[in-house]
Parts: sequence; structure tokens; C-alpha cells
Amino acid sequence: MSEYQYYEFCSVRSPLSAQARKEMYSLSSRAKVSTHGATYVYNYGNFRGNAKQLLLKYFDVFFYIANWGTVELMFKYPAEKVDVSALKKLAIKHVVDCQQRDENVVLTVHVNNEEGFGWTEGEGLLPNLLSLYDEIKNQDYQWLHLVSVIQKEFAGEQENALSDFLSTVSLSSTQQAFLDAVGIGYKVG
Repeated sequence: MSEYQYYEFCSVRSPLSAQARKEMYSLSSRAKVSTHGATYVYNYGNFRGNAKQLLLKYFDVFFYIANWGTVELMFKYPAEKVDVSALKKLAIKHVVDCQQRDENVVLTVHVNNEEGFGWTEGEGLLPNLLSLYDEIKNQDYQWLHLVSVIQKEFAGEQENALSDFLSTVSLSSTQQAFLDAVGIGYKVG
């Protein structure tokens, strides 16, 4: 099986400047840049940019998926728009992280399905996940609880953790899309 890595940056609050687009193009000959984002696909090698620094400089959302089972989402918020202390309480080492960087807060969610995905494509996944950005901004943290349960399931820490959790909640369509993105084909109702 060949390697597959997909990187996508998105600006949800404003279009990218000409300077930002130029910098995104300069990072790789694989760049596809638009007025609100940039994507990169690698079948060998890695993206040479620093995703977190680029997020802080130009974007609001970063999405990464690799066929060996890694999915990462980073959201940047103005600090006054989110409850930083509530987000920090939901942190899970190596899985959910919340850091304040000057006037911004970066929420990082990193899920690793060690079984991998086999064939996967990242193109077209982010639009179905963007509402998670608003859920967090609106202090709806169910997705972060879902991530915690997924981590327990993947780590073998709690048998039936996911099915037990899903029997008690209703997932948004965006949360369902996240389940699909991390390789869990569990459909509710």
C-alpha cells in the first residue's frame, strides 16, 4: 500500500490575502490554493510547512489525514470567543490540546486509529467537518467527549465505550462525519 497524506487549511472568517496565497504556493509544487484555503497531497515525503504556525498566521482551520490512521484537526479562535478554561478541562494528553497563543486559542484534536484506513482520501472531508468549529465556539463540547470515547476504544481502555456513549446521545451530522473520517462506520439511528 502506498503512503497518502492530505493537508488542508481553511479560512472561515475572511479571504486570504495575496501574500498568504503566495506563501502557501511557495511551500510546495503540490499546492492548490484558493481565496479561502490551501490543500496539499503527498504520496511520499511530507509537507515542509509548519501547520500550527500557518494556522496562527493565516487560517482558522487545519485538517490532516494519513492512510496509516491519523486524523488531526486544529481550530484557531479569538480568545474572547471561547471558554479557554472549559476547553483545557477537556484536554487529553496527545489527543486533545488547548493552547492560548497571544490573542488566539488553538484547539488541537489528534486521533490515531492504529489499524489504519487502507485506502482513504482527504479531499472533500473538511467541508463536512467545519461545523465542529462552530459547535466548540458555541460551547457545545459533545464532539470532544466523543473524541475521548474514541480514544478509549482505540487504546482498548474500555470495552464498548463507543457503543455505550452513542446509546446516550444524538450525534450531529458533523460528528457523524468525524466518526466516518476516523474510520468508524458506526451509524446512529
